[in-house]
Amino acid sequence: MFGGFGGLIGSFLVFLLLHSIPPMRRVKQALISLLGKAGYYILYSLISTGVLIWLIHEVWAAPYIEVWPFEPWAARTTAHIMPFSLLFFVVGFLRPNPLSIGPSNGYDKACMGIVGIVRHPILWGFALWAGAHLFANGGLAEVLFFIGLFLLSVGGMFIVDRRKRRLLGEENWIEISSGTSNIPFVGLIKGGNCRPTWKDLLGVIFAILSLGLALLLHPILFNVSPLSGFL
Repeated sequence: MFGGFGGLIGSFLVFLLLHSIPPMRRVKQALISLLGKAGYYILYSLISTGVLIWLIHEVWAAPYIEVWPFEPWAARTTAHIMPFSLLFFVVGFLRPNPLSIGPSNGYDKACMGIVGIVRHPILWGFALWAGAHLFANGGLAEVLFFIGLFLLSVGGMFIVDRRKRRLLGEENWIEISSGTSNIPFVGLIKGGNCRPTWKDLLGVIFAILSLGLALLLHPILFNVSPLSGFL
């Protein structure tokens, strides 16, 4: 059934269902009441990781149907984009940002850092990761996987905007979000700034370390070097 793609379709549907929980405020609050805030985030993170591993396994297990062939230039393109993906994701994860997913307490609009560059750095990190890997992975299962994650990341930006606008209130949303944008660097044109805090700088250091770790572990975990297009 589904030509060998049933497991991939099923795991991706579960992945989508799982990631529909955070925007559902009543469901999320009910789970937090039951598990506690720390318990909810720990359990959600563990389940999310498990489902992602399952999804990746199904991508590998699906029949290989070539959509486009591997080309060295495509691998080089992926390698050039990934440092920016890791930078957006890691810095966005570490610094306060009341407009997006991740921590929100302690945000200082005088030092917007990466938030002044892009409003949703974590989601952009995911989008860049998925988009970058489309260049070097031309099998149908991989194409479906990475396109799905790319669309989920980009669509998530607008979902989070709507939720944050409701939670913050219209006036607060307009005041806090001014000088930011879903499109990278447009917020700077609108009067934002990218003056960093120490958490932005710490994020850059961790992003560089993460890049080194990815270069080391990628051949072990996925049997291909991220630098294959350069060799």
